[in-house]
Amino acid sequence: MAKIDLKELAEQLDFMFDGWSYFVNRKTGEIISIDDTHLGIAEELDESDEIPDEFSEWESDAIEQARELLDNWDDMIRLPSKEELREYDMMEDFTESVKDAHIRDCLEISIQGRGAFRRFKDTAIRFGVIDSWYEFKSQALMEYAKEWCEMHDLEF
Repeated sequence: MAKIDLKELAEQLDFMFDGWSYFVNRKTGEIISIDDTHLGIAEELDESDEIPDEFSEWESDAIEQARELLDNWDDMIRLPSKEELREYDMMEDFTESVKDAHIRDCLEISIQGRGAFRRFKDTAIRFGVIDSWYEFKSQALMEYAKEWCEMHDLEF
């Protein structure tokens, strides 16, 4: 079993998009991202089926990558979703760590209700703590990645 690069895993956790699936290959340590559309197409094709000509070269390559993923399915571990990462909790924890009471109060207000992520970021920029937020978030994601690897018995 290969070792997982924690920094690479944490960065992937930070940059996940809707409509994509993310996996770690437990044998190689590789982090794989695949568009759900191409994964669905690969699932519908039989092993012996050619990829239809209607797809462009890059789409065919993506479908082939999805087929390889499916061929090695037992080695794949799906990464947690954005919801499972609980970024909102990270924002709350960061807010509580801010020493300046005025900035802390403004950040607390910013994370209330709809649009909290955008308001939080705008508030952090306005008060000059955005770099501190990114560092805090990066460390939280590294810790999450470490715990995730331990939970799945992956070396890192």
